[in-house]
Amino acid sequence: MALPFFKKGKDKVPAAAHKPAAVRETESPPTETLLTMDMGAGGIVVEETSGAPQSPVDEVAILYASGQIEMAEHLLQGILTAGDRRAWHMLFDLYAIQGREKEFEQLALDYAMRFETSPPVWQKMNGNGAATPQQAQTASLELPGLLDKTAAGTLRDGIAATAKNTAVRIDFSGIAMVDESGADECARILSAARKARRKLQVSGVDRLIALLQDLNRATHSRAVHWLLLLELYQTLGQQEKFEDLAVDYAVRFEVSPPSWSEVQAAEVVPGKPAEPLDNALRLAGEITPANDSALQQLGSYAATHSEVLVDLAQVTRVDYGSVSQFIGVLMQCLGSGKSITLRGHNALIHELFRVMGIDQLAQLIPHHPD
Repeated sequence: MALPFFKKGKDKVPAAAHKPAAVRETESPPTETLLTMDMGAGGIVVEETSGAPQSPVDEVAILYASGQIEMAEHLLQGILTAGDRRAWHMLFDLYAIQGREKEFEQLALDYAMRFETSPPVWQKMNGNGAATPQQAQTASLELPGLLDKTAAGTLRDGIAATAKNTAVRIDFSGIAMVDESGADECARILSAARKARRKLQVSGVDRLIALLQDLNRATHSRAVHWLLLLELYQTLGQQEKFEDLAVDYAVRFEVSPPSWSEVQAAEVVPGKPAEPLDNALRLAGEITPANDSALQQLGSYAATHSEVLVDLAQVTRVDYGSVSQFIGVLMQCLGSGKSITLRGHNALIHELFRVMGIDQLAQLIPHHPD
């Protein structure tokens, strides 16, 4: 297996990073001289090779790692039309890191139209694991496995106890059963919140919708389950699905269905992350030559663990000048016979790792698996 590795002293930021943008845009992408380490039967053989980027995506990864953020964004915007989803995910993550929700949402609409699939959901990356201001101003209500009258009452009381200018986040992901009284009460509560123009955020709602769809397909289905599903479609702003179901409801029960009303749709947000079940090293922020504490943590962690598992979900950027040291730590792990897994990193970091050959040193599980 041939592994690219830096020559000592060749880990500086490319010179183009320090030149005016007008000059940089006319120059070739930054390149590096690498060392290829071939771990064959005869031992480690070191050969010198060129590490120039081979595609626009490669170039973006190096520009971003070199701190040339505006150039990276400009290049990304220019290559979206090529249809490479890697570029789209890199721009999604760049907007999330910079807190640019408006641009993120517009990109999400374009992505959905281009690829005819659901786009990533907005979630600001602040690089320190702390709650964002949006999260801090949100009240969370997690519903239990059985949605009955008691659970619905808890939902009603929770919404009533939350200030009107505060978003209410409702987690439906734990629901496994819905009884008639719970469905009826929940539909009324969501309808009242909608009419009061409460700001709602929902997670795990797809699971509840699938459950209600199964109940509604039953021979002796109950009208309250249909009505809850209609209210969920209304709450989510899914008018076409609402109207299709309303027609089926009218035919099935021979009564007039609820009417659609134009209101602000609830925001669909990611579910609550699972509590960590492992002893992964969790790094955050930027990894740069001036801030190398993360690499020191990695070295200390690797020295005391036989399996090196590093969570990079809160890392916003790995600086180009830190990559050689990063690879050095990983090579030490490999030399000691340890397995390495890097997970949760954003698309910009993932492409940098791929360009620099880190995918040959460690198993990579990025935030965007596709």
